[in-house]
Amino acid sequence: MPEGANSFTVAKAFLLGAICGAGAALLLAPQSGEETRKKLSEKKDDAMKGLKDTSDQMVKKGHEVVDESKKSLDSLKSEMGKLYDEGKKSIGSIRGEISKLVEEGKSSVKQTIKEELTSLDEELSDKKKKKSKA
Repeated sequence: MPEGANSFTVAKAFLLGAICGAGAALLLAPQSGEETRKKLSEKKDDAMKGLKDTSDQMVKKGHEVVDESKKSLDSLKSEMGKLYDEGKKSIGSIRGEISKLVEEGKSSVKQTIKEELTSLDEELSDKKKKKSKA
């Protein structure tokens, strides 16, 4: 059972016990009406004090739960921020690596094209020389 519900149950039981005790005191009291009223007033005051103490404890516990929740939320926000920053950094690093690979690929293709053009140019020159000799 949750603590808040348990405190509330205790408060209800305390109040019910005070009321039953007051009723029994009225029925079984050998003292005068004035003394009985005084005792009833004291019992009521005791019950009210007990109820106030219990409600104060419940409010305090509620504040503690709220404070703890705020701390947990702040911690979670901090961790999420760190993960976001790490992810952003990783993406930047990957982007850099991809750009580097693309540039290397471009250079390689350019070099291959130059080599092929040179080879074709040499073949064409050879064919022209053979044709002019013939």
